[in-house]
Amino acid sequence: MKHCVIWAILAAGLGLVPACALAQRALTTTARVGLRAAPSRLSPVKRMLPRHAALMWDEVMAARAGMLHVVSADAPRDTGWVAGEHVVEAKSGTGHHGTCGVLRWPVKTMSDPDAGAVRRTPKAATIATLRAFPAPKVRPQNGRANAIEETEFGVSGNIIKWGLEPDSDLHLVLADASNASQTIVLEVPDTTCVTGATSDVLDSIAIVRKDVVRALGTPPVGITALSAPVPVTVTGVGFFDFGHSVGHPPNAFELHPLLSIRLSPPRPVVQSTSATCESCVADPCDPCVEIGADAAPAQRFHIRE
Repeated sequence: MKHCVIWAILAAGLGLVPACALAQRALTTTARVGLRAAPSRLSPVKRMLPRHAALMWDEVMAARAGMLHVVSADAPRDTGWVAGEHVVEAKSGTGHHGTCGVLRWPVKTMSDPDAGAVRRTPKAATIATLRAFPAPKVRPQNGRANAIEETEFGVSGNIIKWGLEPDSDLHLVLADASNASQTIVLEVPDTTCVTGATSDVLDSIAIVRKDVVRALGTPPVGITALSAPVPVTVTGVGFFDFGHSVGHPPNAFELHPLLSIRLSPPRPVVQSTSATCESCVADPCDPCVEIGADAAPAQRFHIRE
């Protein structure tokens, strides 16, 4: 309890998110990463940790920097801070096909306490608009950073790169159709790593993941360029990461999780039940857009402007 009180005091001044239970969670590094002396990405490196280094995390996270407070499993006095994107949950043999992420993972998988506040009627946006949102200074481990993270967006563009990440996410780079250098990131979690989302969110993620693999094939390990751009219309929940991966804009904006996708070439037109919408088209500003190959014909999302 004394340890928890100390962390609570530090949290007020350092922007940390402590877990009073101070549970120890087993993590492993996915790359060589610095064990730093303080919760800043610019703080001195105490030593370099090798890939697959075993760590224990006390669930303390620096919400301004995305740093996790850890201790080396083989050296209990060797404590410090690591960048959260370079660690995953250690495999436990509990049914996960691969490894699952850690940093802001409840928010990334719609499993956080604020998930119910997310507005599920997608709002039309452009890639330029999404790239222009100001990044929040504080990004909590288990809560929404701002109203952008409480909004589902609809946007069109071209997928130009994709791959399987160490946290088992499918990572897609979505580029503006008229300027391939203007990109955002789309993420599709492995459903075995989604433990607290509602059933409709879980089903949507599963359908999107199946549609992506069916269209693009077996995902490469790591991010790889496609031989040709693939036009898509997608919807997903706004999310701010910490800008660590291929395709991230300056504000580190993502749609995470991705909740629907329509890939080109278009599937046969499905007649709408709406009197004002003759068919579903791949334009997020159109009031009627097909949400997935396995969706029932009457299922549609309406994108508000």
